[in-house]
Amino acid sequence: MIFKQEHRATIAHHSMAMVGGFFGVYALLNRGDTFGSSATANLIYLFVAGLEGSRQEFCIRLGAAAVYISGVVFATWISRYFKERDFRYLAILVDVIACLILTQISADTDAVLALYPMFFAAAVQWLAYTNAAGYNSATVFSTNNTRQCFAGLTEYLCDHDPAQLSRFRFFGGTILCFHAGVIYAWFCIKAWELKGIYACIPLLVWVAVATGMDRRGGHKVAEHVHKERSKYELT
Repeated sequence: MIFKQEHRATIAHHSMAMVGGFFGVYALLNRGDTFGSSATANLIYLFVAGLEGSRQEFCIRLGAAAVYISGVVFATWISRYFKERDFRYLAILVDVIACLILTQISADTDAVLALYPMFFAAAVQWLAYTNAAGYNSATVFSTNNTRQCFAGLTEYLCDHDPAQLSRFRFFGGTILCFHAGVIYAWFCIKAWELKGIYACIPLLVWVAVATGMDRRGGHKVAEHVHKERSKYELT
């Protein structure tokens, strides 16, 4: 089937959103309700631990913040060397490595410490898969996607602007794919518990295929990494 370039980019982005959903529910269900795809909660608990004088938790949380930041720094730095090669492939590889490491971490390990590989991988994934079809959208969490989806729907209902309908569809599709990943991960976790992370690897293989389809369609990596000119920026 032949897709337009814009559709290829959307398919690749939505496919990675499924991985984001998988990572999210895997962390929440297996590691004490800790969300390993975002730094927000970790930073809040970091300050709480500091205020309460919990030195061990403070150090673990500080380490998690450092790992997440190092992922952002690494992704920003390494993307400079991928002008001719698609940086998204490296993000897929980082996700696969994170999955393999997570399978080796025992269930009795501190929840935040156990998710260090996910903190790093999520940061890299976020920077690699952030732009598609003219929109700026995260594949690792849903807050901004939800806002953009329903803001677009509301504006379309008010003004009947086709661009807002496209906005609604893109962000709505991202949300649906993210939660399709959640559902898939839930069944895998129920069946295999911590080893269920292996089931994320077939998703990543499909993401690589979808990304390849996008690249063959004339995609320029600069759209995803080097420039961020989206009309709808993340906040």
